[in-house]
Amino acid sequence: MVENIDVHDLPEEDVRFIRKLVDLLRERVKMRKARADEKEEIIFAVWPLGVKGKLTRREIYDYL
Repeated sequence: MVENIDVHDLPEEDVRFIRKLVDLLRERVKMRKARADEKEEIIFAVWPLGVKGKLTRREIYDYL
């Protein structure tokens, strides 16, 4: 959606303020998109015993 804002009767200082505000809002949108695109990589620990196959709870916790 493109919309023009008429600022012709505002003082130059206010026009600069509005421009900086718009730039700030655009930067905020970019930051949100960047965070949404980032995927946190989770690295799981590796157990060095080399067990292959499925284990039951009884085998893991050494029940009597």
